Amino acid sequence: MSAVVRVGFIGLGDQGAPMAVAIAEKFELHVWARRGASYEALRHARHIRASSPAELAASVDVLCLCLRSDADLHELFADGSVFRELGGHKIIINHATGDPIESEGFERLAAEWGVRFLDAPVSGGRPGAEARSLTCFVGGRTDALDESRGIIECHSSSIIAMGPAGSGQTAKLCNNALTILNLRNVVEVFAVADKLGLSLVGLREAFAHSSGGSFILQALGTKVTVTNAAHIAELNRTDLREFAEAMSRKHVDPTAVLQWGIRGPDGLEELVRSLQQSKPNMNP
Repeated sequence: MSAVVRVGFIGLGDQGAPMAVAIAEKFELHVWARRGASYEALRHARHIRASSPAELAASVDVLCLCLRSDADLHELFADGSVFRELGGHKIIINHATGDPIESEGFERLAAEWGVRFLDAPVSGGRPGAEARSLTCFVGGRTDALDESRGIIECHSSSIIAMGPAGSGQTAKLCNNALTILNLRNVVEVFAVADKLGLSLVGLREAFAHSSGGSFILQALGTKVTVTNAAHIAELNRTDLREFAEAMSRKHVDPTAVLQWGIRGPDGLEELVRSLQQSKPNMNP
């Protein structure tokens, strides 16, 4: 990766900003943001600001994107200037979660300009980005991944090649769906345990050291609290809808996953409150 030293980044949001900071520690970082306030997140990181996306593209070897949605990518690519200025054989890495079919389209569009496109959504959120421990699901050409792996390693400790364009997004959507299905399992089992008078705090601790443990269980009461449970539940519902819509577009029936998973977010707030009120059982 020594030949690639100039990295562009667009999308300095809650997750994108710490990813960009991590890249700046090892590479020459170039950035563009629509709002000047976004640069504040890079105040302690070396970076070069561009006046437009096209100017940014002209100055880098690899362009990383972490925007909110596929619609933002369509807007960014609309006039072709990013592809034109980036130039042939350069690489775009899209770290945002989106639709697999859209990613296939972005890859074809980029290829028309000789640009290689990777869909590389990440899991782990801002804490994972700050800890440099994200998981990155990558779809696209293996040569593009091989050349850009050193950049992705700045913020991701696990990088998995999933297959052709769109497969990174498919894997990320499946990851989101599985997380929500696990949440439904926890909601149902803890509701039964509560009715039987078991200490939910004690049960969570026991499960953490047994085969019943899971990421979502560890997050309850720590990353997921009474304060943010409603917000996270709504994000979960959105993730599940996006999974279902994407699978339907791929002609795969998501009904079973959707019907089971949707009640996980519905029970999240009550579960977190019950955990907060629960006390460890004391031996007589």
